[in-house]
Amino acid sequence: MPSVKYTRIEITQEAYMALEAEAILQGKTLKKLASEMILNGASKKALNFVQESTFSIEANLNFSRDRLSRVISDIGIIKINIDEGIMEHVQKSLADEGYQGAMLYVAQHTASMQRDELFRILTTCQLDKVPSVMAVDIIKSLKGMRPAKE
Repeated sequence: MPSVKYTRIEITQEAYMALEAEAILQGKTLKKLASEMILNGASKKALNFVQESTFSIEANLNFSRDRLSRVISDIGIIKINIDEGIMEHVQKSLADEGYQGAMLYVAQHTASMQRDELFRILTTCQLDKVPSVMAVDIIKSLKGMRPAKE
């Protein structure tokens, strides 16, 4: 099964050399060793978040209109203006890759205020186990609830 490609990260030269030496000593590839080290160093909370985001809530197609209304109410009005292009990419990521893909897109392509607001929206939907297809619809409906441009 082909692996998903993620944005490359930069590490210090010293960290790279240590990783390379450790990979040689353990007889592993840099990718495998780096992945293991990151997962071993990640907090339980982060690992649970990843596990929950990959857990298929898509089977939850019996999501009621009352619950949907409650989620929209919990999210409330978007507190800042978010670029239309970013909103479209978040919706596409949600539809194509689920919550994990959408969160990754937001982390990589938004400034701090937009990132915080989008994380708030996505996290609310995810915690309420809204199927990602329905979360796309929620985000579309929130467009009309944004604050007026100043």
